[in-house]
Amino acid sequence: MDDTLLLIPGPTNLSKRVREAMAGPQLPHVGAEFYSTFKETVQLARYVFKNEKGIQFVFTGSGTIGMESSVVSLVSRGDRTLTLMNGYFGHRMLLLNETHGAKADKIEFNGGMAADPDTLRKRLRRNKYTAVFITHVDTSSSVANPVSALVEECAKAGVLSVVDSVCAIGGMPLDFDKLGADIVFTASQKAIASAPGAVLLAVSARAIEHMEKRRAPIESYYMNLLRWKPVMEDPKMYLATPATQVLLALREAMLEAKAEGIENRWERHRKLGEITRSKVEDWGQKFVAEEGHRADTVTSFWVPDGKAGPIQKTLEEEHKVMVSRGIYDDKDRMIRIGHFGILQPGTLRGALDSMGEIMERMGLTPGRVTVSSQRKKR
Repeated sequence: MDDTLLLIPGPTNLSKRVREAMAGPQLPHVGAEFYSTFKETVQLARYVFKNEKGIQFVFTGSGTIGMESSVVSLVSRGDRTLTLMNGYFGHRMLLLNETHGAKADKIEFNGGMAADPDTLRKRLRRNKYTAVFITHVDTSSSVANPVSALVEECAKAGVLSVVDSVCAIGGMPLDFDKLGADIVFTASQKAIASAPGAVLLAVSARAIEHMEKRRAPIESYYMNLLRWKPVMEDPKMYLATPATQVLLALREAMLEAKAEGIENRWERHRKLGEITRSKVEDWGQKFVAEEGHRADTVTSFWVPDGKAGPIQKTLEEEHKVMVSRGIYDDKDRMIRIGHFGILQPGTLRGALDSMGEIMERMGLTPGRVTVSSQRKKR
């Protein structure tokens, strides 16, 4: 493989088909060709989200734009909100709620622990909230939260629910219609396996009604989902110039996902997760996320302090494989491996074997007698 293999929590490697879409002739956003392909892109996004009942949004922006659009469109100044936090991106959602004037409460789950539905239920009984903000998979900790149970608690309490599924959609099971959340959003550069620069949101009719009836106008032009809604219904409507090549690439990536079949794609990612977790166990390292709540798209584990940088650097220099370190305080003692997109099991195994050899040279693994082989001897 000529390119560096990206095993980071995004962006991911792109297929030849997706790269060619990026490299094609510049299309005008007002032309007939882009109009027809964009309409198809919205329908493909419905397929990826399993969204037949809600409104589907696709427009230019990062995952953070999806996050902030959700906050600013749903939450008026003075509204009370609740954010469930077990990693860096939960903190970001809390910050956005505070930035836009919410009375922002939080429940923090530390130490790689998943959000607990029972804890949420008790909080919802004590306080009245406009919305609850939930991370599906936090890419800093690789914790996969029990989103179905959490959304169910919100529904029982009559509270709007927003799910950040940036590191899950396309790689882990999520059926928007069955889930019952009010907003689920993702970005183009992770399990969907396209270039960075597009945000995708599925929004319930209840959420749209709430936006239309809110007591104060939405305090944004670009991130106002009510402004984007007519564009999704008829792309000839103009709100802002889209990144046409990014959206053309997204269309190709979702066509590939549809050809694979979304359930088949989920299953492939489940295998990628299993392969990675098995290797981490063989290396004798400690997972960041608690057992039973480890994502199939990203895996985080602890290494001795100061070793994350050398592991990352040596793997890239010797094998052209890139992994990520932890965020901020964890940057020298955590490794994060992204395993999603078009990645195939054989490629992942080879890269992880190379990583294991490097860690063994550094004296960080139990040697060639692996956990799996020890189990066989028993």
